[in-house]
Amino acid sequence: MKRILGYVLLIVSGLIAYQSYLNAQPSPEVEAMAKGTACASAEGCEVKGDRPNVIQTSVVARRYQFLTSGGPVVVSCDREYLWFGEWSCAGAPGELAY
Repeated sequence: MKRILGYVLLIVSGLIAYQSYLNAQPSPEVEAMAKGTACASAEGCEVKGDRPNVIQTSVVARRYQFLTSGGPVVVSCDREYLWFGEWSCAGAPGELAY
């Protein structure tokens, strides 16, 4: 029984490590979702440029800073269930620290 539990823990740990690695890699799909969120709540707002000015990634979230016609906006994107699930993004005015 201990051996089976050990293998299960090893597999779960490997799965979480692999998913953490994938979460920390920038992806065009999430970046496009973040760009769409940057001006979602403001009328007449436009994102300047094709790419974010600053990108920060971690194993559980991604943060993007976009320059918009209303000033800099930080968009935070994370998964529904920490390492798994669909990505969702929310934006707020401000700047990321370099």
